[in-house]
Amino acid sequence: MLRLEYEGESMQTLAMAKHAGKFIITKIQGEKALSRRLSEIGMTRGKIITVLSGNQADSGLVIIFQGQKLALNASMAACIYVASVSDPAQATLTSLAKVKLHTPCLVAKITGDKAVRQRLMDMGLTRNTLVTIDKVAPLGDPLELNLRGYKLSIRNFEAQSILVQEVDIS
Repeated sequence: MLRLEYEGESMQTLAMAKHAGKFIITKIQGEKALSRRLSEIGMTRGKIITVLSGNQADSGLVIIFQGQKLALNASMAACIYVASVSDPAQATLTSLAKVKLHTPCLVAKITGDKAVRQRLMDMGLTRNTLVTIDKVAPLGDPLELNLRGYKLSIRNFEAQSILVQEVDIS
């Protein structure tokens, strides 16, 4: 599993990001008005943030979120808890069918037949989507996934073609 570390210590908030990189939101904690505002713009658990310029001397950060550049001050960034997302080319990828129950994963790649790939992507299984396996049928097929706020059932052979990267968002 990925563990977010910066200079040997475990990173918890976005305000601790001193350098550029990709992060996944694990939780937002703070004033109710701030949490609601961030939720309104789509900044919720499981979303990806790309930091362009880190928080140097508590001056704030510049990020890319859903294709838009945003500036966050240090106090706002301190309310956003994150985990690092490594480059899929460098990450250890495993098949979704081999992942344990309730282990959060990011979709890195979908392999296999073009028609199956397209159908899975149409159902929301796209790159950098946070996915967890909620249930498995008694005989191991199908699997019930939780992604993008809804539940999706797929066959085991389809899950084998989805390569994921496990993420520690605890």
